[in-house]
Amino acid sequence: MSALFEPITVTPHSPDHVGGPRDVVGGMRASRGVSFRNRVVMPPMVNGSGDGEGDVTEAALRYYQERAAAGTAMIIVEATAVDEKGRCWKTGLGAYADRHMASLQRLSEAIRAEGCVAAIQLVHGGPQASPELVGGETLGPSAIRPSSDATIPRALTREEIHSIETRFAEAAGRAVEAGFQAVEVHGAHGFLLDSFLSTHRNRRTDTYGGALQNRARMLVETCTRVRDRIGDQALLLARVSIFNKRDEDFSAGDFKELVKALEGAGVDILHISTDGAFAGYFGADKSIGKWAKEFTRLPVVVAGGLGRPRDAERAVAEGHCDFAAVGTAMLKDPDWTRRAARALGV
Repeated sequence: MSALFEPITVTPHSPDHVGGPRDVVGGMRASRGVSFRNRVVMPPMVNGSGDGEGDVTEAALRYYQERAAAGTAMIIVEATAVDEKGRCWKTGLGAYADRHMASLQRLSEAIRAEGCVAAIQLVHGGPQASPELVGGETLGPSAIRPSSDATIPRALTREEIHSIETRFAEAAGRAVEAGFQAVEVHGAHGFLLDSFLSTHRNRRTDTYGGALQNRARMLVETCTRVRDRIGDQALLLARVSIFNKRDEDFSAGDFKELVKALEGAGVDILHISTDGAFAGYFGADKSIGKWAKEFTRLPVVVAGGLGRPRDAERAVAEGHCDFAAVGTAMLKDPDWTRRAARALGV
């Protein structure tokens, strides 16, 4: 039996029991569990699915449905804005208003109709938001440019931080009401929540800056608020990236502290974005996924360099991850999962 095509069920964590063990049952259906037919995940990739107002286009429905129909276990819909002031792409999707719910429901139904788990990633662009779309002013942990040609963001107040956390929770509630079985909090790739984690971008001296516990506070609080909002009606994923912190002295101890904090916040699945699923981060002998699986019971999704079926198979079989995220290869080939099954003799 191919490890990549083994089914698994993950049970949403109740907000009343945050911090307790997660119920993960391979190949079985658990109470209130979300069942995955295999371990192939299409990660979120922004491709201009929106109509300019945050709603899904007909072309986007076909795009996602084709990849679901190929046998993919879970599709995580591209980064979807939780706040008009956090928009990054004119044709990006939105979940920041009730008017988006009908469109989101059509999308979740199109994915689920093919037997695929429908998930959606939620994002606030922060310092990487588009000035043209947000009225000129971008927001961040500190007034530090994310790049040399970017706008200098305004540092958020504590009240604004809490307001944005609430925006994430409200957007998650809309997504779940619209039929999504999982929501992902985007804490990677330099967007707002990841900018708070960065020692380069976050120079705050209050409880949201300094030590890792403080820099991670907004991400952790956001996950907690989302968990409280969606209860056990859907899975909660958190996406993090470590490769963009290599020059910030982000240590193995920091990574462990971050993962344990997310686990305590009620996250059900950890999604790690890498620049190579098998690459060593805190030592050449161990991948980031294997590091994570040593100290957390959370199922792990790993993205990065898994476009060949044999590599995705190896990643799951060798314990680098529980789910293999196939991005660019699936972007190019909507039938990737079906072809992978044939290649692996399934």
